[in-house]
Amino acid sequence: MNNYDNPILEDVKNRYETIHKMVSIFVKNPDAAMRGVLISGDAGFGKTHYTKIGLQEVKDVDDIDYVKGSSITAAAMYCKLYQSKDTGQVLVLDDVDIVHKSTSERSAILDMFKAATEPSTEDRTIEWGRASQNQLMRDNDIPNKFIFKGSIVWITNEPIEDLAKVAKTHWNAISSRFRQIPVWLNDQEKLMYTVHLIEDVDILGKNCMAKKGGYSKDVIEKTITYIRKNWKSMNDISPRISISIADTIENFPDDWETYLEYQILNN
Repeated sequence: MNNYDNPILEDVKNRYETIHKMVSIFVKNPDAAMRGVLISGDAGFGKTHYTKIGLQEVKDVDDIDYVKGSSITAAAMYCKLYQSKDTGQVLVLDDVDIVHKSTSERSAILDMFKAATEPSTEDRTIEWGRASQNQLMRDNDIPNKFIFKGSIVWITNEPIEDLAKVAKTHWNAISSRFRQIPVWLNDQEKLMYTVHLIEDVDILGKNCMAKKGGYSKDVIEKTITYIRKNWKSMNDISPRISISIADTIENFPDDWETYLEYQILNN
């Protein structure tokens, strides 16, 4: 059976392709009522990759403010929303820590999200409701109130149910304002998709993003064999983990199995 005859793998591929298609359609139509997209799924499998494909198809880079992997304050979020306030602009929040914040900071950010993505024909107004401006707002001459006409793409490794628990009373409003694209895989799906990306997309070879020129065929074959043999005992299975395995094999040609036993396997 080749990969194209594997319905489980095809389903996984379609789920990731949905990210690409929905983001593309979302940003093509700045007049649509829904102005938020929430993409939730396993780390290291391509949420960011497919989001960027969707964005690049239809937007100029100047229209996209991409915030990656940071812990953002309510004041900083307010400023980011202001800078992406115009029609056609997109604020992308990729693995930005919003939920693990103090209750007041989290509530302030979620209130901004609700205002920014309100599905209404009226102006979507965001306000800074605190007594004084933050220094960041003063430095950038940002007013205490503005109309938001942009869009938000929120990419997270947090499961939807965990977001709901943390957001509490905010969740119903948030979930109804954001188009949700959940892409969570079980271990068998992770195995199939990771091997597919190695064998068919060549993510460890010519299309390797982690190492210039990629890894040798011998290292790639050993990586695939190791994953197939040990996947049930591995701490996690992902394209990112396959890079770690390949790198260990290349750099420790004599002892790589011993090192991987302590790094990758459940002991």
